[in-house]
Amino acid sequence: MDIKDRIDHDPATDVLLVDAYMRWALMAAEEVVGKNGLAVVLRQAGLEQFVGNYPPEQLKVSTGLTLFHYATLNAGLLNFFGRAARSMALRIGRQSARYAIDHQGALFGTAALLASKVLPISTQIKMGLSAMQAGFRRLSQTVGQDREFGLEDRGETWAYLDYMDPTSAGKSADEPIGWIQTGAIQEAMRWQIGKDFEVEQVACRSMGAPASIWLVNKTPKVPTA
Repeated sequence: MDIKDRIDHDPATDVLLVDAYMRWALMAAEEVVGKNGLAVVLRQAGLEQFVGNYPPEQLKVSTGLTLFHYATLNAGLLNFFGRAARSMALRIGRQSARYAIDHQGALFGTAALLASKVLPISTQIKMGLSAMQAGFRRLSQTVGQDREFGLEDRGETWAYLDYMDPTSAGKSADEPIGWIQTGAIQEAMRWQIGKDFEVEQVACRSMGAPASIWLVNKTPKVPTA
């Protein structure tokens, strides 16, 4: 995996990022890689301003954060940890999703999702993915901007499209790098439905795609003995 800054301007880097969103990612990363390990990653990635100084838990932009900062954190973790980075990023994504649900449940419509358990699983998944996208859109709207998403039925899977993917803003890579978002989707589905689902990123803006795309299988994983 080789992640670099794009040589052309990526409009996603102009999208403002609320403080809480970056804080959740940093807290999750610290839990997975340790405080000292994260400090090394942040310094190497040029994000030393966050060492021991996480943004506050608020839906505002107090320090000029954009999606580029989030993508730089993601790239720093993946570049630093190499082969182990994917499993670590998945865990960071899962933990950051838990923080989002715990601290801003109303923003993501969690009460309605819990009430949807009587519906078919495919419908529950669609509702959950739609709620995630609506929550992220509301986060952007709090700072006067918007995010473009898509959700498509592709038969055995739901396709989650993000046209301003925070994990890849301003980055160029030779393979998909949205492992944090993969983990976040996995955790959101497990929290909502109580089952694990296969989630695979099949397109990434860092590779030139117009949108990053994750496929969520409509059938739960079979539990292993």
